[in-house]
Amino acid sequence: MEKNTRTNGQTKAAGFTTLSDDQLPELSADDLHYAATPNHVEFMADFMQAEHVGRYHWFENFGFTLQNAGQDCLRCIHVVDHEGAILSLAIAKETIRLAGGILELAPYTVVRPFVGQSKVSAPAQTPATPVTGMEVA
Repeated sequence: MEKNTRTNGQTKAAGFTTLSDDQLPELSADDLHYAATPNHVEFMADFMQAEHVGRYHWFENFGFTLQNAGQDCLRCIHVVDHEGAILSLAIAKETIRLAGGILELAPYTVVRPFVGQSKVSAPAQTPATPVTGMEVA
């Protein structure tokens, strides 16, 4: 999978890289089938409801964040610069269309450089101490 093709792995010192509709890949028949999965369409339709205006959802496994901008419009405010994330966003765009909405990209979408999973060590284990709390009379 291609990574950092738009950002070259660097965050710009001034401004940011964005993504427009014409930069999304064409979807295959399998992608279109996946986009039309009923529970995916239902989720997007629910997320577009008026009571969710202003809220955002980080689709962590797919590498993008959507915000409800109101009036059946979801806005991509963040996407990781990775071929898989861009494809997932294109699939989400189709799912949103099937749910009766639109997806806005540029100038709102910030493309963040892909940073591989860091190798974080597990925190050192400390001996368990008994929990003490406030005494209740």
